[in-house]
Amino acid sequence: MTLPVHSARKSFALNRLNDLLEKTFSVVVPLIGVQMLGNALSQSHLLNPWIFWPGAIGMTIAIVGLVVGVWVTQNAAIWLRLLVAVTTLVLVTWRINVVAGQDLPANFQPWIWWAVGLTAIASIGAFAIFPSALIVIFLPVMWFFVRQSEAGGNQGIWLALQEAATSFMFSATFVALVIGLRYEASKVDAANQKAAEAAVELARVDAIERERGRVDALVHDSVLTTLLVAANAQNPEQRQAATELATAAIAKLNEAKNLQQAVPETISVSSLFSALEQAASRAASDLVVYIEGATDAEVPSEVAAAVSEATIQSVTNSVQHAGTVSKRELFLRGSARGFKVVIKDNGRGFRPSRIPKNRLGVRLSVIGRVESVGGRVFFDTKPGEGTSVILEWNRS
Repeated sequence: MTLPVHSARKSFALNRLNDLLEKTFSVVVPLIGVQMLGNALSQSHLLNPWIFWPGAIGMTIAIVGLVVGVWVTQNAAIWLRLLVAVTTLVLVTWRINVVAGQDLPANFQPWIWWAVGLTAIASIGAFAIFPSALIVIFLPVMWFFVRQSEAGGNQGIWLALQEAATSFMFSATFVALVIGLRYEASKVDAANQKAAEAAVELARVDAIERERGRVDALVHDSVLTTLLVAANAQNPEQRQAATELATAAIAKLNEAKNLQQAVPETISVSSLFSALEQAASRAASDLVVYIEGATDAEVPSEVAAAVSEATIQSVTNSVQHAGTVSKRELFLRGSARGFKVVIKDNGRGFRPSRIPKNRLGVRLSVIGRVESVGGRVFFDTKPGEGTSVILEWNRS
């Protein structure tokens, strides 16, 4: 039977890009936020406290939450959405935010101006492309109308249009840049996914071919033994023995013929280990492989496929995430009941409890795949102390 390679999409490049963009944004937002909230406090005596303070506090919570979400909890989307929501509400309610009859100072500019362009950029991290595009258009349009109102400083149409256009072009340029970078990153991920699938398939085919070679060798030996016995037969008993051996040899030849036409349901541990050694070495040229206990014990082909994908994914993760390492090793150990695979490096390490939800390569292609065939996965790692990924499978 033919087993499909696990098809969950890997998003290494895209996730790294999003992570970099979020961290950069989380540094810029507080710097602008300090200036914005300082202006807000300086205008607080002119504004309705029942509207001003909820807006200012909501903006502060969104900014602080964004920093914590990016650097601590790895969940920034909710805070980006809150930033969009607060900015929109402040703009929509601005006309009633200014106390009726209040004389505004010359060159008065609503404090929310500093958030308009920034929030439009934030929308691409908070929502899908279409809602984000609407927000990029909506916020500058709202600013245009607010700026022309008495509560917004009675700015002339031309100057209000300039400010709105500047905000739109600023945010639209950044949003378009982010979309373009994400598209290119997704193409890189697609290419890496195809390469990973090809490596897994190559390991599977290699293991099957090695298994076929092993069977062919057994058939060859049985045929050779039959010919030797037949050549030396001198009496009826010896000729009868030669006939029985010939019948068994023909049966093995038929079995080998069927094997050439179908994928075997089992693969030997030795064939699996040989295929894993070659596939993993292609994924990491500096990998040192140790093999112990490679026997002819049979392993279901679905187990071989799952462990092959998990092993290659773990080696790939080591190359991509471990940083600078001086030692990267693969241990393959067979036993009477099953086998163990250990992928080890002395890189930067990590905390298994903090694996991000978007790290599909670990959650699906390693843990999920091995557990789906009755195996177990363990992580021995700490920040700064390297990583060992242990894959175990034993017959029940």
